[in-house]
Amino acid sequence: MKKILSLLATGLTAFSLMSAAPASATAVTTAWQDQAFSFTSVNDSTDLSFLGFDSSLGSLIGVTIKFSLSETLVDTVYNFTNKVLNVGSPIPVSATSTITATGPLNLVSVNQLTTSALTGSIGAAVNGVPTTKSATASSSNVSAGPNTITGNPVSLAGYIGGNNTVTINVTGFGTQNGSLPPNVLTGYDGSADGIVYLQYIYDIPEPATIALFAMGLLALAQWRRRQG
Repeated sequence: MKKILSLLATGLTAFSLMSAAPASATAVTTAWQDQAFSFTSVNDSTDLSFLGFDSSLGSLIGVTIKFSLSETLVDTVYNFTNKVLNVGSPIPVSATSTITATGPLNLVSVNQLTTSALTGSIGAAVNGVPTTKSATASSSNVSAGPNTITGNPVSLAGYIGGNNTVTINVTGFGTQNGSLPPNVLTGYDGSADGIVYLQYIYDIPEPATIALFAMGLLALAQWRRRQG
C-alpha cells in the first residue's frame, strides 16, 4: 500500500510540475538557402527551386525570403547610313528606365537608371550592317526584404518537405530622348542578375519541458519494476 501511495505521489508531483510549467519552445532559424539568377533583359522572369522544410527538425512557424540584384541599362545608337554622322546635338542622347523586381511575400525593389550622354560622331554602316555606339548605367546591391510570413504547420504546409518554388520578375519601363539625324535609330535594354535567399523559422521543445517529460517516463519505469 505504501508503494502505491509513493507512486501516486511521484506521479502527481510530476504532473503538477508539467502543468505549472509554461508551454514554451525555442525559435530556431535554419541556414540561408540561396539561388542565383541571371537575365539578359530587364523584362524577364524565372522560377527558382528551394528545399522544403525538414519537419523532423521541429514545428515550422515562419519563412523568410530576401533578394539582392545588380542591374545594367544600355542605350545604343544605330547608324544605318553610309556616312559618318553626329548624334546628340543639340540634345545629348540618353535613356532612363525604372526597373522593378518582384518576388514572393510582397518583395519589391524599384530602381531608376539613366545612361550617360551619347554625343559625337558615329561611323558609317559597313556592308549594310549598322555601326553602333552605346552608353550604359548600372547599379549594384539593389535589394528587397527580408520579409517573413508566419503561421503554423497547416498554413505553411506548402513549404514543408520536397521542393518549393520562388518566382522572380524583373520589368523595365522608360523613355529615350536626344537629337538624332535621319536614318539613325536608338534603342535600349539591359540585364539583371542576383541572388534569392530563403530560410525557415521553427520551434523546438524547451529543455525543461523535455526534462519534465523524462521524469514522467522515469516514474512509469519505477512502477513497472516494482510490479515485477
